[in-house]
Amino acid sequence: MGFVNAHFIAYATGFGASTIAAAGSLATVGVMSIAGALIFGYFSDKRGVRPVLAIAYGFRGLGYGVLLMADSLPMATLGVMIIGISWTSAISLTGAISADQFGLRRLGTVYGSIFAIMPLGAASGVWIAGRVFDNTGSYDLALQISMALGLGAALLIGLPRYRQLAPELPEFPGTPPAKPDEASATE
Repeated sequence: MGFVNAHFIAYATGFGASTIAAAGSLATVGVMSIAGALIFGYFSDKRGVRPVLAIAYGFRGLGYGVLLMADSLPMATLGVMIIGISWTSAISLTGAISADQFGLRRLGTVYGSIFAIMPLGAASGVWIAGRVFDNTGSYDLALQISMALGLGAALLIGLPRYRQLAPELPEFPGTPPAKPDEASATE
């Protein structure tokens, strides 16, 4: 995702687009992000979170594939619009999966850890894309890696659901675990 924020305008000006036109194209990410959050949120309530998040990551991989093939600003705009669909939807869906996987008692720690580490990955992706461009004169390898990571994430999250890892953990250290019927009532 960092590629889009940091490199898209430079990438699009490589097609001969003005920086203003490229920035306008980049703005479509926000509009599509709102639409994607609402659409994927609705379908996750109807069909389950894991398959919908897998589809969102699939869209992300597809969007990078479109950017890779783009040879004009309209095609590049289509790519960032497809990426934008998954932009914010992945955040809320990841929270829901974290709650399912680790339980509500540990959600703050798990979700907080995920989003404490995520900026490191985003920053690394921006830096790697810049190094790729500096060394090759092209963003193609960076886009290929981003596409592969998006499609790989779609496949991994689409795997069958694992059992919940921590339903028996006590709410606070030193307190006894909740009885099974009490745990379901508090979660």
